[in-house]
Amino acid sequence: MKKFWMHWRVTGALAAVLVACGAYWWLLLAQQQEQTTFAETQTELRATHIARTLAAQMETLMGGLEYLARSLAVLHEHDPQHTFQLAASDALDSFPPGSILQIAVADSSGRIVYSSLSPDSATLGTSIGDRPHFQAHTLETEKRLYISRPTLGRVSRQWSVQVSYPISQGNRFGGVVVLSINPDYLSSTLRDVFTQGNDAALLLRADGAYLARSHDQNGVLDLNVPADREFLRYPERTSGRYQIVATIDGVHRFYAWQRLAQYPLVISVGLSHDQAMMGTYQSVRDSRLRNAVGTLAFVLAACWIALLFQRQKQDHARLERQRQRYRLALEGGKLGTWNWSPPAGDFFFDRRWVRLLGLPKEAYHPNHEQLQALIHPEDWPVWCDALDAHVRGDSEFLEAEPRLRHQDGHWIWMQVRGRIVRRAGQPSSQRITGTYIDVTQRHEIDAARQELQQRLAKLLVQVPGTVYQYRLRPDGSSCFPYASPGIADIYGITPELAQTDSRQAFASAHPEDLEALRSSILESANTLELWSHEWRQVLPNGQTRWLAGQAKPEREADGSTLWHGYIHDVTEQHSVMEALRRSEARLRLTMAAVQDGLWEWDTRTGIIEMDKRCHQMLGYEVLSQKLDFQTWQQHVHPDDRHRVLTTLQRQIALGEPFDMETRLLTQQGTWRWMEIRGQVAPDDTEIAGLVIGTQTDITPRKQETHFRQALLDNAAAALLISTPERIIALANHRAVETFSEDGLPLQGRSLSVLHRHEAAFTQFLPYVDAVREQGGVEVEYLMRTATGALRWFSIRGTPLDPQQPEGDVIWTLVDTTERRETEEALATAQAHLMEVIRHFPGGVLVQNQVGTAVVLNQALCDLFGVSTLSEELVGCDRAKLRAMVPAEVLDTLPATDQLYAMGNNATYEVALAQGTTVRIDMVQIRTARGDDLGRLWLAQDITERRQRERTLERLATTDTLTGLTNRRAFMARLEAEITHIAHGAPPSGLLDAGSGPLQTGQ
Repeated sequence: MKKFWMHWRVTGALAAVLVACGAYWWLLLAQQQEQTTFAETQTELRATHIARTLAAQMETLMGGLEYLARSLAVLHEHDPQHTFQLAASDALDSFPPGSILQIAVADSSGRIVYSSLSPDSATLGTSIGDRPHFQAHTLETEKRLYISRPTLGRVSRQWSVQVSYPISQGNRFGGVVVLSINPDYLSSTLRDVFTQGNDAALLLRADGAYLARSHDQNGVLDLNVPADREFLRYPERTSGRYQIVATIDGVHRFYAWQRLAQYPLVISVGLSHDQAMMGTYQSVRDSRLRNAVGTLAFVLAACWIALLFQRQKQDHARLERQRQRYRLALEGGKLGTWNWSPPAGDFFFDRRWVRLLGLPKEAYHPNHEQLQALIHPEDWPVWCDALDAHVRGDSEFLEAEPRLRHQDGHWIWMQVRGRIVRRAGQPSSQRITGTYIDVTQRHEIDAARQELQQRLAKLLVQVPGTVYQYRLRPDGSSCFPYASPGIADIYGITPELAQTDSRQAFASAHPEDLEALRSSILESANTLELWSHEWRQVLPNGQTRWLAGQAKPEREADGSTLWHGYIHDVTEQHSVMEALRRSEARLRLTMAAVQDGLWEWDTRTGIIEMDKRCHQMLGYEVLSQKLDFQTWQQHVHPDDRHRVLTTLQRQIALGEPFDMETRLLTQQGTWRWMEIRGQVAPDDTEIAGLVIGTQTDITPRKQETHFRQALLDNAAAALLISTPERIIALANHRAVETFSEDGLPLQGRSLSVLHRHEAAFTQFLPYVDAVREQGGVEVEYLMRTATGALRWFSIRGTPLDPQQPEGDVIWTLVDTTERRETEEALATAQAHLMEVIRHFPGGVLVQNQVGTAVVLNQALCDLFGVSTLSEELVGCDRAKLRAMVPAEVLDTLPATDQLYAMGNNATYEVALAQGTTVRIDMVQIRTARGDDLGRLWLAQDITERRQRERTLERLATTDTLTGLTNRRAFMARLEAEITHIAHGAPPSGLLDAGSGPLQTGQ
């Protein structure tokens, strides 16, 4: 206990030192972590301030570009030639050289009408109508500045950021002014902030496209930042910070970003993590190094003190162990000690002496007479002779085994050993000391061994065969040093004769087996491996018997080889084995014919033996035919393993045969389906615990089954197979999803579960009978689905086997509810539309793509004076319809080919011969994708409206008293004519000064 507490005191002191060091380092690391966090926070704040500054600077720059673009757009609206071009030239001069690569103007169609690069070049006319910076203004009514991502200019042939502003022509879109900004100019603005190091600044569009970068500008043109950036994920935020490793150059940076208030741009500033934290990290490393050295010195000093203390304890413990070792040696060997000073001194024995002999405690130092009384009379002379011989010096050690009488009267064998430990010239100076041990048990064992040998000799006489020793000498001669009496039955010679010469034993060996017998003996003698051989022996009566022998060889000192073994008659076993081999050969021929493999599993050892066919099924050509059960489990598919093991355990416990299907892993790493059948041997047989069975490769059958199931499950229709008893035998996945309320398979359920109620099922039964009578049936029927909803299904039933119509029936069910509802809705909509067309205040004609009349109303026939009823004209082709239309209409409309090739809607006015005016509207009918479906014609009588318009026009343009054209009308006509001529059109009239009024010329 003292040693234990001393050890734990040292251990506790060292643990306290380590805990103190750990606490110190925990505080140190926490302080350094706070220092690092503070440095990172300061760096992020600095990045935020720079980002805000650059954002303000870029806001100013973009404001100047917007002002320039807006001014140029206004000038171009008023004076696109002289004033605009002077302003564009001044703008290029006012900005740094190369900052604006081009100032261009595109008209409303996207065609370049002006370019500062080549004002008079043939490049004018290049279209930018497909570019985003043009299309953005055609889609918006609000005038604003658009900033594109870097684009390769079609005129400048350089990368540039297109800044565009719309031009108006009256209230219409008239084109755009485009400023092509050099990305290097924007990049130089950012580089003014970061001139060296790995710090970087980015100018980005709100969608993440790069506009400029302070470094590696060319590497980011036409690229976007990753979509996980904060300003892309949270468009509502105006600023933010994050840390990331840049994908462009692989540098870890602190990023701060800021949106521009007036423009869809983002400024992102990245400060290099390594540069910003270099000083802090160096300070932390220096501090850790200094503290590590101090801590190590402190721990080493504590360990040295503990080591000195431990060594002192070890010295004390070593002395104690030396004292205990001697005691333990005696106690472990059950030894006692004694000593005697010849010639007449008393004997002194230790306390074990009195316990061993049952003597009183004071009898541990007997004299010569007392010791003689204890020793057996037959052993006393031997004891005295041994003691005197050692005293005289005739023997180096004293050793004797006398018998001593126990206090209760029985005798104890005692082995006594001793030696003179001090020898001098006088006998009185001699002293013998030694040990004694109780060897009664050994003597009893020797006696038992002799008795056992006698019994063994008697047993060997009864053993069939012979137990023997066979010696082969270096000169080639041999003999049987020992042979049990059974050798006479084996070889027909006596054990005494076999001890001298073995030639008579081998003389009766079958001539065909003699050479193999001798070779096996010589091979065993050379290798000293177990000898095992079977051969035929010819008895004196001429009968041939099979013998089997096994023996273990050992080399003797003279070079001879001695075998210890057993030979017995195995004639009967050979007959049984021969019959078994013939039976096994027949079985293997049968298994080879059916391509099955054989296996057996010893449940006691866990070893599975499989034949070559089993391994070939799994792709193994050369493989040991034995493997343990745990290894075999790893070849079973994980999804099948639990089921297979459960089946094996249950069937083996019940002693019943089993048949299961599972997937096994092949050498190629694929899975093949196997059918494994087996039967456990009964417990009362010699092969109890052995499971024997066959293995069949059923992969092709499984693949075909899976293929059929996949066809069923992937079918769009629900498929069912019903028996003649109207029970569902098979249902695909779609059928289960559609009709199974609990989600479980439908197999085994009645067909009635598909129907609304029993009455509906009863009404359906005649269709089931019709399948067998007519060979098939098709019907639409209202059925209940798994959700409880009632839906219409198109049901088709056919016999599974046409040759057996009374057998199973396969049902195909297709949900037609949506089709029926669509057809009903379409019929309703069509009826409504026809009513609208019939009561429309005007003529209506709908033609398909080839011009055939699909719908027209009677009002159209009445308007054009067609006597045929409108219902009779439905289906008429284009030519027949044109033949019925008045000539005035045909003269107004374009030619037939032009009319049906037009892609836009059109409106025409026709004055008919009877004095009526008709307005005809042609509307193109197209799908959402733009496919042509035909045309819609609307004809309305506008005679009365035109008469009112002409009356109003006449009242507005003439004087009511004189009937002459008034001054306002004259000035309006004159201004319209001047504008008409200014746009390059020929004059449409002239002013006759002599007559006064405006004369119109054609």
